[in-house]
Amino acid sequence: MKKLLIVLILILTVLGAGYLAFYSNKYDFTGKGANGAVSLKSFEGKNKVIYFGYTTCPDVCPATLGILSGVLNELKRDDIVVIFVTLDPERDEAKNVDEYAKYFYPNSYGIVLDDLPKVAKNYGVKYQKVLLEKSAIEYSVAHSSSLYVLDKNDKFVAEISNLTAQNIKKTLENLK
Repeated sequence: MKKLLIVLILILTVLGAGYLAFYSNKYDFTGKGANGAVSLKSFEGKNKVIYFGYTTCPDVCPATLGILSGVLNELKRDDIVVIFVTLDPERDEAKNVDEYAKYFYPNSYGIVLDDLPKVAKNYGVKYQKVLLEKSAIEYSVAHSSSLYVLDKNDKFVAEISNLTAQNIKKTLENLK
C-alpha cells in the first residue's frame, strides 16, 4: 500500500510538471499597475508590445518609446497595447511608471513586476544596476533594448532589436 502511494505521488508529480511545461506561457507575468494587479491575461485580446526600461533612463528608453509611439500613431491601430516594465523597482512605482509610458503613447501601461529577475530571464532581457559615484541619482540601470511582440493569444511573435521605425512598423503591420 505504501509503495502504491509513493508511485501514485510520483506519477502525479511528473504529470503536473509536464502540464506546466507544455501549457504555461513562459512570457506570462504578474505585477502591479496603476490600477492594481496585472498579468499578461489583463491584456487578453490585444496585441502586445513589451519594453523593459526605467523612468530615469536618460536616452535609450525615451528614444525607443518615441520611435515606437510614432509608428503606432502612423498605423492607427487600437488593438495594440504597449507594456512598459520597469527595471528599477527601487525607484519606480506603478503610478509613475504608468504615467511615464502614457506620456509616449496613450494606450500604454506601466508595470512593476512581482518577480523581475525571472521574467527578465524568460524574455532574455539583460540588466544591471550601475553605481554612479558622486552622482545625485546614485545609480543607473544598464540594460538591453528590444521590443517583444506578443499576439492577441499571448503567443510570442518577435523580438525587435534593430529599433528603427521601419523594422518596428514591418513587424507590427503583420499582426492580425
